[in-house]
Amino acid sequence: MTDIKDWLLPNGGTFLASTAGIHGTWAKATDPVTAARSAAKAYGSSYPQFVQVWYCPTDRTNITGMGCLSWHSEDADRVIPIGFFKLTRSTMTPSNDERLTHETFQKDWCNQLRISHEAHMEEQSQ
Repeated sequence: MTDIKDWLLPNGGTFLASTAGIHGTWAKATDPVTAARSAAKAYGSSYPQFVQVWYCPTDRTNITGMGCLSWHSEDADRVIPIGFFKLTRSTMTPSNDERLTHETFQKDWCNQLRISHEAHMEEQSQ
């Protein structure tokens, strides 16, 4: 029997979404909206929901038990933070919530991934 991964893009990447938190859920898809909607649907039927989305190599990234992205430092330059979104039953918009905005999510994740990649490159040069 063939294991068909309908969330896998031809280049080996995927969109990974997480509702975060200790009771959060996650989902993979070939597009960010489907990933976000699937993660939110698995979490429950109450809205609004907040979902974080990344584009990443599918075989070397995952969501931890606390709902956060885990990656290998050598892949940090291949992980792209798509954003932090507020989902309602009919819309998906960048979050403007004071606890975490879409812009802050992207800025923080780009910085964290840059630091991870730089540390890997430094380690490789020694």
